[in-house]
Parts: sequence; C-alpha cells; structure tokens
Amino acid sequence: MTVIKRTGAWVVTMYWPEGASGSVGPREVHVVPADDADPQEVARGISSTVLRRINTTPSRDFAAMRSLEKAADMDIRQLGKRLTSLPSGLTDERLAVLSALYVHFVDAGERAPAQRLAVGFDLNPATVKGHLRAARQRGFLTKVEGKAGGQLTDKAVQTLRGMKSGAGTEEV
Repeated sequence: MTVIKRTGAWVVTMYWPEGASGSVGPREVHVVPADDADPQEVARGISSTVLRRINTTPSRDFAAMRSLEKAADMDIRQLGKRLTSLPSGLTDERLAVLSALYVHFVDAGERAPAQRLAVGFDLNPATVKGHLRAARQRGFLTKVEGKAGGQLTDKAVQTLRGMKSGAGTEEV
C-alpha cells in the first residue's frame, strides 16, 4: 500500500508491505521536493519540523484508499501521484479525484472530510470546499443537504477510469 501526502514544499510517499495492518508503520518513507515548491524552502532542506509533520498512522487512510482504489479501478500510487501533480485549477480530473477522496473519507467515518482532504494534501480548506462545491455543480458528486456526504456519479467514475487509460482533461 502506498500513501502520498504533501507537507509544505515536500511530497511524502510512504510504503507499507502487502497485507500490513493499520497498526504497523511504513516500511519506507521518501521525501522529495514538490514540482511547484518554493526554491528557497527547498534550499533549506528537510528540517526536523517537516519530519515531525509526517503522520505515519495509516489506519483511516488505508480503508479510504483501498475503497478509492476499487472505485477508481486504478492503482492508488498512480492516483496519488496524479493528484500531487495536477494544477490547482478546476479540471474535470482534479474534481473527480477530490470527489472520490471526499466520498471515501465520509464512508470511513471522517467527521470533517473536507478538512481531512485539506490537511492530507496540504491544501487550503476554503479551496477544498470550493472545489467540492464545483464538483457537485458539474456533476461529479451528488448533493446531500445539511451534512457531509454524497456519492460519486457515473461522470466521476468515467473520468477516473479515463485517467487510468491516460486520457487528459481540459480546464474549463
């Protein structure tokens, strides 16, 4: 199992052996500069503060990521890399990925799934909420009144499957 997170200027990739339970830490951790990282921050190197911010507890992530892998019919490592490499705009691809992550965090019992997305991928919480609103408006995520939730639409699933086959999307 692979989990990829963004921490400041760094992309953290953690690997767990096949069949590992949620109580076992990762076997490998790779920390590399993000493509769009501030050069001055990268020049300062990986500090102990950056390392302390890496959450290696996989339990909730494992359930959500396994579900996402099934729904997207896609290797989670590919999806994580795709998300960290996507531009911040409102592309179909980005909205589908964020919607899928959101649904699976909700299904995993996360009380604040949008906040979890923001923290897990080092995004602004207001941006995540705006993107989820756009995902609902553009038909990637169903609406639920008054609480967290929703389901992926066929459009979202098709977009995720198109990512697997290498299809690109245009920003609108």
